[in-house]
Amino acid sequence: MNTSVPAPFPAARAARRSGLRALSLAVLSALALLVAACATPAAAPTGTQASAADEAESTDADAGDAGDASAAAQAPDLPAVELTPQIMYQVLASEIAAQRGQVDSAAATYLSMAQQTRDPRLAQRATELALAERSIERALPAARLWHELAPSSAVATQTVESLWLSTGRYEQAEPLLRARLERARAERRLPQTYAQLQRLLVRTADPKAALEMLERLAAPDADVVAARLALAAVAHAGGDSVRAAAEAEAALKLDATSEPAAIAAARYVAGTPRGNPGAIALLERFLKRQPKATEARFLLARLLAAEGRNEAAREQFETALKQEPDSPAILFSLAQLAHQMKQPQVAAEYLQRYLDLPEQIQRDNDPAYLFMGQLAEEARRYDEALGWYEKVDRRDEQFLPALTRRAVILGKTGRVDAARELLRGTSVSSARERALLTSAEAQVLREAGRDAEAYTVLDEALARTPENPDLLYDHAMAAERVDKLDVMEADLRKLMSLRPDYAHAYNALGYTFADRNIRLDEAQQLIEKALSLAPDDAQIIDSMGWVLFRRGQFAPAVEQLQKAWRLLPEPEIGAHLGEALFRAGRVDEARRIWAAAAAADPDNQTLKETLARFKAVQ
Repeated sequence: MNTSVPAPFPAARAARRSGLRALSLAVLSALALLVAACATPAAAPTGTQASAADEAESTDADAGDAGDASAAAQAPDLPAVELTPQIMYQVLASEIAAQRGQVDSAAATYLSMAQQTRDPRLAQRATELALAERSIERALPAARLWHELAPSSAVATQTVESLWLSTGRYEQAEPLLRARLERARAERRLPQTYAQLQRLLVRTADPKAALEMLERLAAPDADVVAARLALAAVAHAGGDSVRAAAEAEAALKLDATSEPAAIAAARYVAGTPRGNPGAIALLERFLKRQPKATEARFLLARLLAAEGRNEAAREQFETALKQEPDSPAILFSLAQLAHQMKQPQVAAEYLQRYLDLPEQIQRDNDPAYLFMGQLAEEARRYDEALGWYEKVDRRDEQFLPALTRRAVILGKTGRVDAARELLRGTSVSSARERALLTSAEAQVLREAGRDAEAYTVLDEALARTPENPDLLYDHAMAAERVDKLDVMEADLRKLMSLRPDYAHAYNALGYTFADRNIRLDEAQQLIEKALSLAPDDAQIIDSMGWVLFRRGQFAPAVEQLQKAWRLLPEPEIGAHLGEALFRAGRVDEARRIWAAAAAADPDNQTLKETLARFKAVQ
């Protein structure tokens, strides 16, 4: 059985918030618990229980709403427990054991005391400790006892519900969930309760079984929008996009003005055979009824952009921006769209508006700094790009990408040693981050034409972490450039064994064989494997076209290479496509492709070599 806890439980969140602190605090808490449990049979909840109830009411999405929280705050009938030296010793010893990392022992002792005294607060503490240990096997009996002893506690009820669901015990959870819904119907809180159940059920290990249970529970509520949306979300979690779309559209039919229903329906429809066009049509109909629904319009714009309808997408984004002129998300999306439409100046203007928003508008400026740096770098305004990249905060997740771009720019402008010093002098917190910086250093050296040094840097790094997938791949590519084909193949074969789904490992080896015109049968098999893992990857499609070209199959080669060029019109793909067209007798088309590729990047080495061989320099 999997004993890890897949999602936060109400009691777990309370435990993490107040949980295993300094020893002195733990001892004081234990003493407070003893006084409350043993000296006052009908006392109010302890601090830990109250904090869990607060968690249920205000911060835990699955811990119930205000009505449930008020029920949790009602103290159960507590037994009169004699405060014996043995009980005091057991509580203090358990807290000390927990502080020393012996959480399992502490939880077991608390559970034993709860069974003897029948005090729910001791059972609650046993549950919290077991959840802090992330052990469902220990938490479940403690939570069951807690619920048994405090049946009016919403936190206890929802904790045991979550534990039963996470272990696939739907039959045990269903009566509790049914009772929760019955209370919600009586108290007119069905929308909130179904939203809570939705968040809970989409995380279960068996969403299909969860859906069957939810169908039974929601049968009386077929006319409740939130019930339909919960069914849709759980169906989607179980991989049934068609059912998910049908339920969400039924919710929208119940309330044609519901923006959450429209958004959910569009997202699920996009995953059905109706695809993005079906989702776009649905949102367009909805926005005719509700033109001020900004979030729905924002989603429509993104779907249009995904379909390549960039002008229509921009119109929708601009309309949304008029409705919310200070929206960081809309401004950033417009910048991305402008960049995609090859309008860098327009992209920069939107980003500047983003950065100039009033300070009180919450946003993260670092992605905008990174984007501005990218725009300046693409325009070869390297000093400006460095300035933007240097603005990215050291604590932000964008910092390492910005740092590596700074190093690459320093290398491009002849300051290779400064670039290496920047990368090597940056402290990082993980082996993965160090590997990223090593790869960046190798890139700097490679672009400076120092392939042997790049190989040595990666070789030394790989010796320290021999199973790092990123380093293995980069080391393989560096080995190929210094003509160590045996090393390259060994690296990539190892990478395939470590990561069988790493499409580019298969592609790199297959392409290398094809490019060197060797082992072509094996090359094609490797590339076919890569395509099965990443069928829409332009570089892998290019590899397939290239191996077909090497085998003299010019017509299918052109077909594959044209597809790759449409997806990613970069110079190397253009060089391959032009050569295949030329060999197929389509010389004028070949020259047009080569001219387009040269206009994009006249310094690309593969393209320059191809043009020189065919004497086709434009």
